[in-house]
Amino acid sequence: MQTFAKPYVLWYLKKERTDTVRDFKLIIKPTVFHPKFFFSSIFLFDFISTLNLAGKHFLEIGCGSGLISLLAHQKKAIVTACDINDAAVDCAKLNFEKNFAMEITNVSVLKSDLFDAIPDSKFDIIVINPPYFFEDVKTDDQLAWNCGKNGEYFIKLFSGLQHFIHAKSKVYMILADNCEIDKIKQIAKSNLLEFHLIVQKKIKWENNFIFKIDPI
Repeated sequence: MQTFAKPYVLWYLKKERTDTVRDFKLIIKPTVFHPKFFFSSIFLFDFISTLNLAGKHFLEIGCGSGLISLLAHQKKAIVTACDINDAAVDCAKLNFEKNFAMEITNVSVLKSDLFDAIPDSKFDIIVINPPYFFEDVKTDDQLAWNCGKNGEYFIKLFSGLQHFIHAKSKVYMILADNCEIDKIKQIAKSNLLEFHLIVQKKIKWENNFIFKIDPI
């Protein structure tokens, strides 16, 4: 985010807001990642929109407002969405109700620190828009941004991932050029996982990358 815009965005996000993003009506509570203001959500949304998700077991880790999971449900996936932030879990549940009324089936929204509360299962598609700044989390509004000083988020994520995938699973992660991508890749490699670049896009001042993560 450019410096001149940051004060406005921080002020705007201090209150609960209602916005429309890619035709979904979203309630965004304070401390929840707002897809309207950050490029990664829209880029990831547009990529996921190209996938055939019908009947697929779909997991979104760190669902925030639930935007990507809403799309997956619309595309007939069997959706599990999780977040460590209580406010995000509440948002995602409200946004499913707001957008799909009584049509909600095959959807589970859970509070979970990564895989801790995810039922033992193998997912066809896992999508992750992670916190990626190597700083400790001190407040709830940093949960969407900071992965721990030593990358504890990624250490836990990559050490648990292989228990939830099968031979044909597809795991997608979005990152930007303002994070330490090589350090994240190294943590993945130490857990016998490797990154393959699928698509990249420069959006205004920021390069965004979507990677597919596979066992080595």
